[in-house]
Amino acid sequence: MSQSNYPPIQNYSEAAFQDESSISLNHIFHIFWLRKTIFIAVFVFIFIAGTVVLYQLTPKFTTETKILVGIDKAKVVDVEAVLSGNLGTDSAVKSETEVLTSKGLAKKIITKLGLLNMEEFNPNLKEKSFFADISPSTWFSDEFKASIGLLSKKEPLTEEETEERLMATATNIYLSKLKAAPVRGSQVISVSFESPDPKLAAQITNTHADSYIIGQLEAKFEATQKASSWLNEQLSGLRSKVEASERAVEVYRKDHGLSKGTNESGLVGEQLSEINSQLIIAKAERAEKAARLTQVTQLLRNGTDIETASEVLSSTLIQNLRQEEAELQRKVSEMSVELGAKHPKLIRINAEILDLRGKIKSEITKIASGLKNELNIASTREASLQSSLQSQENKSGSHREEEVQLRALEREANANKVLFETFLNRFKETSSTQGMEEADARVISAAEVPVSPSFPKKNMMLALIAVLAVISGTAVIFVLEMLHPGLRTPEEIERFLGIPAIALLPQIDKKLDPFNYVLDKPHSSLSEALSSLRVSLMLSDPDKNVQTVMITSSLPGEGKSTTALSLARSTAFSGQKVIVIDADFRRPTIEKKLNINSNTKGLTDYILAHDGKYTDFIFKDDRTNMYIMTKGKADYVNPVDILSSHKMEAFLLELKQNFDLIIIDTPPVMAVTDARVLASLVDKTLFVVNWDKTPRQVVKTGLEELLKANPSIAGIVLQQVNFKEYSSYSYGESGYYYNYSKYGQYYKD
Repeated sequence: MSQSNYPPIQNYSEAAFQDESSISLNHIFHIFWLRKTIFIAVFVFIFIAGTVVLYQLTPKFTTETKILVGIDKAKVVDVEAVLSGNLGTDSAVKSETEVLTSKGLAKKIITKLGLLNMEEFNPNLKEKSFFADISPSTWFSDEFKASIGLLSKKEPLTEEETEERLMATATNIYLSKLKAAPVRGSQVISVSFESPDPKLAAQITNTHADSYIIGQLEAKFEATQKASSWLNEQLSGLRSKVEASERAVEVYRKDHGLSKGTNESGLVGEQLSEINSQLIIAKAERAEKAARLTQVTQLLRNGTDIETASEVLSSTLIQNLRQEEAELQRKVSEMSVELGAKHPKLIRINAEILDLRGKIKSEITKIASGLKNELNIASTREASLQSSLQSQENKSGSHREEEVQLRALEREANANKVLFETFLNRFKETSSTQGMEEADARVISAAEVPVSPSFPKKNMMLALIAVLAVISGTAVIFVLEMLHPGLRTPEEIERFLGIPAIALLPQIDKKLDPFNYVLDKPHSSLSEALSSLRVSLMLSDPDKNVQTVMITSSLPGEGKSTTALSLARSTAFSGQKVIVIDADFRRPTIEKKLNINSNTKGLTDYILAHDGKYTDFIFKDDRTNMYIMTKGKADYVNPVDILSSHKMEAFLLELKQNFDLIIIDTPPVMAVTDARVLASLVDKTLFVVNWDKTPRQVVKTGLEELLKANPSIAGIVLQQVNFKEYSSYSYGESGYYYNYSKYGQYYKD
């Protein structure tokens, strides 16, 4: 029956190789379960070591004080500008933070508290440790180390230089323990200090804050003194300038005859301004009088009602005469009705009316004459003022250049005077505030002696150590898993290679030979596993009687020859007629394992012989009904030619007629091509894999090489399986051997 007629499930000529792109949680759990002892050991070791180191650490205490930086608005001409700046900006707060962490302030605290006398800040006071005495650097003298170039020669330091270096070291230590940072969104600066001594930490923090504020006051006092001294020097010079400039004004005024006016503009200028003002008023008056006179004259000339003129209307006498005339007119009206027009009383009254009208006209004439006189007087005054103005302008023109120079001198004198008064006021303000300076910052939260250390936080550190121990244990497990990339379970083999594992051969004592062990312990786990393998071979192809079986592997040393001998003896022990053939021409193993003479005739001799029976080239095992054919004595032959010959094919057919099972041990498929040549001549092929050792990628590559010959692979045989580890690893997958201690009662190992 041809290969192509095999049922698909029985023919693994095209194995479905797969890559494990993902790892299931179940697989991870199995890995942890398998390596749980290592995980627990690593966890306990790291946790105990971390705990010991944690409790050996020197506890450190941190204290904190908070300083509020005030807001002062500085003015350019204000005395506060001397004493303070604007501390309300972020840059100002950061600047004050730098001041708090300055070396100058640190040195003041070190000196004030005598920190150089403490081991924490003076390394020279620390006692040498035990390891310092046994250090190799102390085995040789400084002269010897300098002679070989390991130590440079240093000149001895003076006492002052030694103190400076000691102070520099202490300052660096101090600043490494000091922290100052602005509190976001505020003008508060947090100052903290770390020390093994809680009381010292609180004392240093509070002293540092107080010294910072005192330093501010000292800086302001010094600035006030400098400002006062500078203002005093400036006042002396300005006082002399003011006196000189005022003296120059008076001398110039006197030399050029320039009198000083009330408005500081000069007497001539004042007089000219006054005359000009009077002239304007006189012109206005003259124009007004001329207009009034013109009106009255025109009314008199035209004979119109002159009484409508304003001057006439404003005359009290004319108004009284008009009233009398009106009264007489009323009487005439009344009497003319009663007495008639020719009555003497009426005639007399009419005469009185005519007389009153004459008086009114005479008065109007007098008013016109008065207006003319007033106009003449106004014109005369205007002409006089015009003459005076002209005279004064002529006089002013002669002094104009002198007044310009005078005004320049006066301006200079006034400027010097104003500057002098300004500096004088600032000097008085600065002098009055000296000794009354206030700091721009204050402590809003003083440091207190801490009760618990800030480092180490033991509870948190223990939790971190536990987490680190878990991570380390996990990492060790996965590293070990990566260092053992072999295959362990049938499920893993079938998932990765697409070929089932039909047998798991247990590991026995390395001092024992498995092919002897199966005879000595016929009811052992190894014997039962070989029996199971034999049954699996018979059932691997129900349509064909499996007689010829080739056993190979990917690499040398995986136990294929041992498996071949063990399977052959186990089958022979059951009563079947078996022959095992060593087809590894380059490194024959069967003859070594059975202590057979290498000069014994074997397979190569039979194939090359022109006549003779195969029975002349085999011999029987001394312990079982098993026959053996070694490699043979012919070393010069080509193995491929031997295995691919027609005689080899005929030889196998002949063996099938005389033996129940023919087992052929071949070289590894990745070493030579012998196995691929022979694979087409046998009924089934067994592929041996060393359990948990042979890398799965190597196994995959070996199978790929073997499959190029289109063999009929019965399955994978896992060799040297440690069932105790396997039972732990495979629990929950196949279920086989999940509790080896219970299965063990069925075996007699």
